[in-house]
Amino acid sequence: MSGLAIKVANVDWSKNNLGAVNYGSDNNGNINTISTVTEKAYAIYKDYITKSERQDSQCLLLLINDLVKEGLDQKCKGLFYLSSKHPNINHIKYSVIGNNNLDSYNDPEISVNGIKANNNVSLYDHYEYDMKNVDSNLCLVFLMSQASTRGLEWGGEDTSDYVHSFASAGDADWHDGVIFRWGKKDNTISKGQDNQKNDGVYVIHINKDLLVYKHKTLTITKKLSQQSTAKFCPRLMGYRTIQDNSRGTMKLYATFSREDLTTTDVNKIHEIFTKYERLL
Repeated sequence: MSGLAIKVANVDWSKNNLGAVNYGSDNNGNINTISTVTEKAYAIYKDYITKSERQDSQCLLLLINDLVKEGLDQKCKGLFYLSSKHPNINHIKYSVIGNNNLDSYNDPEISVNGIKANNNVSLYDHYEYDMKNVDSNLCLVFLMSQASTRGLEWGGEDTSDYVHSFASAGDADWHDGVIFRWGKKDNTISKGQDNQKNDGVYVIHINKDLLVYKHKTLTITKKLSQQSTAKFCPRLMGYRTIQDNSRGTMKLYATFSREDLTTTDVNKIHEIFTKYERLL
């Protein structure tokens, strides 16, 4: 669907007028429509559009609706849409679902492709993840419209020697070709394990001591050497103890966590975000 343009003229965005929303065409040129948008999805969407000061977005509404239909909105801790035509920090700081928000130390560069580091930029995810208890079953989502040529896109830790980090190009300083690191030593996904083009949707599921890494058509499953128990508040495009800012462009960041988060949920998360990768 590369290069697909969606033009929606004079749309009445009231929920009573969303009976058949067009969201593009499939590979055979057939028009795809959704018969109904749930009241819950519309309420989530309307709240987000209001607090973020954004203009209406047909595809964002449909993304929310897909998550609601699968019950994934109830397992979502944060969903940040980081793309905007305007350099307005309010457009990206609020979670689409729930009340979480990002706080910035030096605002990033904001464009239709997402956010980029601008000097010493950090965006803090204020939800404190408790990996020992309630968040030991955690799913991370990163949508990179352009992978980094160096640097960390995401990181968080409680102590400096227990790092958790994501570097889409796998060439951040001190990382030795590692795309994703969870905790210590060998709990990594290396660039040698994933040599696909390094843009696109990354879905990473950590369930206590089990790691599932999904990117494009690749799935890697591995046993971790130990369960991470360090609490952390993640940081985007920078890092607390290692200032190695990303040179990539991130369009979306999301977290899902609940005790009953399943493999089916994770596969559906990957499917949904891949579906809207080119449309958001």
